[in-house]
Amino acid sequence: MQFFRCTYLGHENEEIIGFCLNQTCQNATQYCYECLSNTHSDHLNDCIRFAIISKYINQFIQIQREQTKQFKEIQNELTNCFEQIFKKIDQNNKILESMNQKLQNKEFLSFKSQINILKLHYSKEKEKQIQEQITQLNNINSAIKIILRDLIKWYDQIISGNINKTKIEEVNRISQVQNQQRMQEAKRLFIQGQKLVNEGKFKEALIKFDESIKQFNQDYIIYVWKGFALDSLSNFQEAINCYDKAIEINPNHDNAWNNKGWALNCLNKFQEAIYCYDKAIEINPNHDYAWNNKGLALNNLNRYQEAIECLDKAIQIDSQDDYAWNNKGFALRKLNRFQEALECYERANEINPNQDSAWNNKGFALKKMNRFQEAVECYDKAIQINSKNDMAWNNKGSALNNLNRFQEAIESLDQSIQINSKNNFAFENKGFALHQLKEYQKAIECYDLDLSLHVKPVTLKLKADALLELGKKSEAKKLYQTALQKGSNEKDYIKKQLSKL
Repeated sequence: MQFFRCTYLGHENEEIIGFCLNQTCQNATQYCYECLSNTHSDHLNDCIRFAIISKYINQFIQIQREQTKQFKEIQNELTNCFEQIFKKIDQNNKILESMNQKLQNKEFLSFKSQINILKLHYSKEKEKQIQEQITQLNNINSAIKIILRDLIKWYDQIISGNINKTKIEEVNRISQVQNQQRMQEAKRLFIQGQKLVNEGKFKEALIKFDESIKQFNQDYIIYVWKGFALDSLSNFQEAINCYDKAIEINPNHDNAWNNKGWALNCLNKFQEAIYCYDKAIEINPNHDYAWNNKGLALNNLNRYQEAIECLDKAIQIDSQDDYAWNNKGFALRKLNRFQEALECYERANEINPNQDSAWNNKGFALKKMNRFQEAVECYDKAIQINSKNDMAWNNKGSALNNLNRFQEAIESLDQSIQINSKNNFAFENKGFALHQLKEYQKAIECYDLDLSLHVKPVTLKLKADALLELGKKSEAKKLYQTALQKGSNEKDYIKKQLSKL
């Protein structure tokens, strides 16, 4: 930022923000904000700030570009018209010259066939019509000369600094009307986009938002809504770009920061997401969504106690936030505080019975408490709400395994795999069920699919058990050893198995 000395009061290090246009003003040629508000109050309308001047310059440039375009269009039209006139006159002259030649050559019959042309010219009607058109063109030419004279005079006045204030005001008025019209059109398109978002038509909404931005691109709210539509289409990086634009226009918009955090969270950029949530909370300490989302990000970073503190804050602000209760339950479950977690899930289900995630999580907590049949009932509830919840199908299969209902477990796990072929837990649990049914080779195939997605000590141990059942001791021994190297929690069991080999 550049600083000057104010020429009125001689302030040091004051930012100069404009100057006075009033010709009689002897107070200051450039002034700081204090001088503008205090000293020039008698003719404040003549005082122009630099920011406003820049805006006017851009408006003048835009107007003149539009005028240039219009003048060129008129020029092209006139040029085209004159070319057609000259072409027609040339054609007529050639016909008359041809007739004259025929007359001289005594080609009377041929001449007679064109006699009507001569009659038309002899009647003076055509000549009179053309003369009237020439008069009209002369009038147009005079009008263009007047426009040119006024433009030259006006531009000379601008350059010399003597431009008429009335004309400036007129240009400003026209510009303001045009801007107002564009802003109204932008608002109309924006409202249409909002309606489409609420209807779940996100692609169509994006078209409306882009059309609105073309009309007026300085409304931060539209970028927030466009970002939300992109989030809904899983275009998270594009959404972040929109939120950044909104924040650039209005750095104090808490929802823009919160939504940017959510998009970053979806890209697994949890630490960056937390920074955004903190900004939203700094702006609005009662932003319950930001507290909840920060808790979710902390859960993803395995910082469960910190997550609980954030989620408690969200619940304190809004005790009916079922997502906050669900996320708090998850953190408590990870800390092996299953009874407290269960109470959170039940609270979430009480507030919103249609949240499949809470039912699934409640089932998981019950399973950890060895209440397997109740867990299955919760998973069924989650599946009833959302039949595409692959983790609910997987968890149901796992609970059925605990109840020794292995065939039913396989059916549930097949549903999970059909929905999500990369759910490695479903392959592990299905392999376990097949193992219990003594279908060891099929179990090994499932374990291999699991290991192709994610190498886990528990799966290595399970595959080794199946190989041992098939008498493949050498292969089983290698896998048991690998499971130990990978940090298996079943070291005593594996060492016992290795002692048999």
